[in-house]
Amino acid sequence: MDRRTKAALNRDKAVRLNETWAIGAAQARYSEDGHWYATLSRFPAALFDAHGYVLFETEQEYRSSPYLNIGKQISVPKPGISTIPGYVRVADLNASPNLDVDIHTLVATEGRSRLVLHLQRERNQSLVRKKREQAASLDCEICRFSFSRTYGGGASDYCEVHHLLPLSKVEKTTRTRLEDLAILCANCHRVVHMRDGPEPYTLDEVRSMLTKSTESDGRKPRSW
Repeated sequence: MDRRTKAALNRDKAVRLNETWAIGAAQARYSEDGHWYATLSRFPAALFDAHGYVLFETEQEYRSSPYLNIGKQISVPKPGISTIPGYVRVADLNASPNLDVDIHTLVATEGRSRLVLHLQRERNQSLVRKKREQAASLDCEICRFSFSRTYGGGASDYCEVHHLLPLSKVEKTTRTRLEDLAILCANCHRVVHMRDGPEPYTLDEVRSMLTKSTESDGRKPRSW
């Protein structure tokens, strides 16, 4: 395959993935070998490979990245963009991601619509880290599950952070406060996002599910 044909195919893939994954990049580039045949000039902009992407919100962020070699073209040393902080891995290129899930990821500007299967990067990751650092407890706010009590000290800093305001409700960017976030365990976080449609379950709705389940099993219901 000659370079021109490959470049055309890569452009088509970039457009398709940008639309399929609802990233909202103004410009997108795709490559499987860590070499993009054109640079980025419109932002937000995204670089894709076969398994995920990196989004650059501004030209300054893109130009100052120590992981990119930018000239007339863009290249990234092996193994490619997957090693760049902020890289989002999407398990299945043919999947239609529909979960607003933040994992491991003050006030921060956020809200650009981007959805992936596992790790969610459209939310400001420093905000999520700040929530985990300042929370009085990392116990799940729904079921009170504790990673540290269950798995020991190695899991003491683990939790998942849920955004109470769904991105589907945000048309532009929004300012998110720490009180707009909730500490959840993995199970409760998945249940919150089980409901079809743009609105996830509220924390109280999932607590109610849990209470009814424990009562039907004859267990003592939890109190919050």
